[in-house]
Amino acid sequence: MKKFLRKLKCTSFILAAVMVLGLAFSPALFQDKKVNAAEYPGTTIVPTPAATRLVITIYLGDVDENKVVNSLDLAKYKQYLLGEIKSLPEAGDVNQDGEMNSIDYALIKAYLLGLVKDLGTKTIWGPPVPTPYVPTPTPIQTPKPTIKIMPLGDSITDGITVPGAYRTRLWKNITSNGYNVDFVGSMTGGPSDLGDKNHEGHSGWRIDQISNNINYWMDTYKPQIVLLHIGTNDISQKYDLNNAPNRLSDLIDKICAKLPADGKLYVATIIPISYADVRTYNSQVAAVVQNKASQGKPVYLVDMYSALTLSDLADGVHPNANGYNKMGDVWFNAIKGDLAR
Repeated sequence: MKKFLRKLKCTSFILAAVMVLGLAFSPALFQDKKVNAAEYPGTTIVPTPAATRLVITIYLGDVDENKVVNSLDLAKYKQYLLGEIKSLPEAGDVNQDGEMNSIDYALIKAYLLGLVKDLGTKTIWGPPVPTPYVPTPTPIQTPKPTIKIMPLGDSITDGITVPGAYRTRLWKNITSNGYNVDFVGSMTGGPSDLGDKNHEGHSGWRIDQISNNINYWMDTYKPQIVLLHIGTNDISQKYDLNNAPNRLSDLIDKICAKLPADGKLYVATIIPISYADVRTYNSQVAAVVQNKASQGKPVYLVDMYSALTLSDLADGVHPNANGYNKMGDVWFNAIKGDLAR
């Protein structure tokens, strides 16, 4: 064994001298080198830093992995060459030739003697960096916009026989479907379960009386949707019935002129009454609405007449609770597409 060690020591000295001489001709020998990954199975060389992997710098010759090359590394290498330890870390391949042997040992020794200035480094992929847990944020639902609705008309809108008229059923239909609305108008009335009691229903009023006030109401309350049921009192009072369509046309023009860009006017045919046939007037309503729509105005016809019968009336003119519920359903079905915008 002593003879082997003396031979190894002599060999190491000779190799160190050879390496030192070689340095004069190959100054880049000990610079950072790229290693063929095939030489080290399972090791990946880092071409560029990766965001999800650690980058590890290996100091060649640092076999005890304390980031300093000193006599302790030389001693550990000697143990490896003598078979006292079975393996060395990757830093043991000092000359990066894919082997760990006495040449690498000699280079470390030459470095410690000051014959080699730098043994160099190399970089490798480290283990993946754990991705921090980021909880999925609970989506914040955008609240649906509040849409202003003006119920407009006479006592059938106001609610003589049933407080709240159709507005109670309409309000419940709207809110139960998750929509936000604001009933607007200068009048107030309705039961406790009607969440918004504002409206513009005026008992006994004809088309012309509504028309005389509509500009002020539209300017004041700025509705986006207007629900118009008017004409019953014109028929009841037999007030210039030949010109009723013209009066309705004028009222529609005024409302459309005041609506916002996305506003809409829904005009209902009037419900049946016990003492007169309203079908002629309703056909005129349909013709006026069709004419305005063909002009590009946001006017829509709602068939309210077909929804009710005389049995749905409390006094021959005004609906009972069942009749008003039917009206509320018809109005809701007409406007529900607008409420989802």
